[in-house]
Amino acid sequence: MGWDGLIKIMGYLGTLGENEQLIADYNQLKEEFESYKRFTNNTIQIISEKNIALEKKLDSISNIVEISKYINSNISNDNLIPMINDMILGILGVAYSSIYLREEDKLVLKATNVTEHSFNIYDNDYKDRIENGETFIINCENSTFCRNHGRTNIHSIIGVPVLLGQKYIGYIIVEHGLQDYFTNDHIKFIKAISNQIAIALENSQLYKRVKESSIKDPLLKIYNRGYFFEVVEEKIATDAYKDFAIVMLDADNFKKANDIYGHQFGDEALIQLTRIISENIEDKDIVARYGGEEIIIYIDNAYNREAVFEKVENIRRKMHENIIEYNGEQVRITASFGISYYDVSHRDLKEVLRLADIMLYSAKNKGKNIVISV
Repeated sequence: MGWDGLIKIMGYLGTLGENEQLIADYNQLKEEFESYKRFTNNTIQIISEKNIALEKKLDSISNIVEISKYINSNISNDNLIPMINDMILGILGVAYSSIYLREEDKLVLKATNVTEHSFNIYDNDYKDRIENGETFIINCENSTFCRNHGRTNIHSIIGVPVLLGQKYIGYIIVEHGLQDYFTNDHIKFIKAISNQIAIALENSQLYKRVKESSIKDPLLKIYNRGYFFEVVEEKIATDAYKDFAIVMLDADNFKKANDIYGHQFGDEALIQLTRIISENIEDKDIVARYGGEEIIIYIDNAYNREAVFEKVENIRRKMHENIIEYNGEQVRITASFGISYYDVSHRDLKEVLRLADIMLYSAKNKGKNIVISV
């Protein structure tokens, strides 16, 4: 072999070495790329799962915010608890939801979506935990909790107390037909709802107290004059041709009794007179403090004047028989009554009030402790 041939062979070997190096470099780059691709995919998967979890949390927060808004806008609604229960059913898609509130140290069912509820709150292994206001979650296949309701089999149950601060005021039971359906996330959500219920109940009670103070006399706990006329005028607007009676009454010799026995006795006397009235009128009748020791009564059914007179006379008689015991003294406080009628003869409320007032003072002038009607 000549010199030229040797040079060619050496050049070929050099090229072959370069190709092998290129292949090795390529394989290394390919492996690094695959490793990076796997890492990227895993990272994307982790981020995706975190985003899904975050979206679920945001959805849960959004639902709680919406429930809170809904509750605050319906704080005076007497059906607030059933409305919240319906929202739990709709948001969680569960089979059953029930809300209990404590009354006289016993849980009383206030809202549920079944007529005969499946979960007997005082007849199960969790009775003590429920009575103590503890949280529990049950996922079961066969147990006393997994019984047929005629609608679906229940295999997953959540129990969460309703707490107002440290005070245990209620309980929520939520049930589903799928085993292992409920998780700790559901517990957190139901707890958030229970907090909203506690706040709603507190605000509702506050609202009712404020409303009551604005329409009721603070001493006698009957309606005040303003609210009385508001209700009566609303009744007239609803049915202008309905007959009713207006009764005005005034405690006899009240100022003299106050001077002798003191204002505390006067307050007690008015409280007892009011109690007698409230105990001897119908649910549709209305009693209010007109001013001072004067009281006004709306009698809903006034088509029979004799029956109205007898009702008022019965009140007068019971007041006369009532003995007020105060600081060792036994005192009677009687009242005089005037009756007028909103009927075909008089369809003007001011005129009816004027006539009732005239009848009252006529009773005063005729010796007191009597009933006079137009």
